[in-house]
Amino acid sequence: MGTTDANEHRCLEDLVHRNGELADLIRDPRHGESASPVAFRRGHAMAAAEKVTSGLASPDQLVIWAQAVHFEEHLDIEEGHQDLLTQFLVENSIPELFEPVPVMSAIVGYASCG
Repeated sequence: MGTTDANEHRCLEDLVHRNGELADLIRDPRHGESASPVAFRRGHAMAAAEKVTSGLASPDQLVIWAQAVHFEEHLDIEEGHQDLLTQFLVENSIPELFEPVPVMSAIVGYASCG
């Protein structure tokens, strides 16, 4: 992986892991150009939900983050959990289409899978 590819890959990883300020992660144009896929795992979904329950992020920030991750082309969703993780991203990125789910129930549900 060349330096440019490595930087683009790192930008996408930062978005998935939410390493940094959300506004900066969303604005970075390089995250959509990663040459190699970045893994999206159950732990990423749980960490995002826990940020909301702990008050470190607002529900609106979860929506923005889920939208950005959901529409990434170079995302490799954890094998065996594609349906669950895709559902997490869809329901959080388009919350107006779904009934509200208590966040703690979602965390417990995701934690118990696997």
